[in-house]
Amino acid sequence: MAEHEEVVNAVVARLRELLPDTPVDELTEDRDLRDFAAFDSLGVLELLVWLEGRFSVSIPDEELIVDNFTTVGKMADYVVARSSTAVVD
Repeated sequence: MAEHEEVVNAVVARLRELLPDTPVDELTEDRDLRDFAAFDSLGVLELLVWLEGRFSVSIPDEELIVDNFTTVGKMADYVVARSSTAVVD
């Protein structure tokens, strides 16, 4: 099962790749990702597809609700609640 901190660290690392011009200290667990102009709907989609593959979780269409994925912490909570095993690099 994926641990919350592990997922947070992985998502932040991925966001650093997607948002290379964003200062690292702004990518916090509770920061609303909608605050980043560079993080558009395509970026959200890319991150969600990455989450599914990285943590072997499936995000059904009916759970694609903005409130589930507005922060790194919410993403981590979602993944932890739905994962059975995490892939560790």
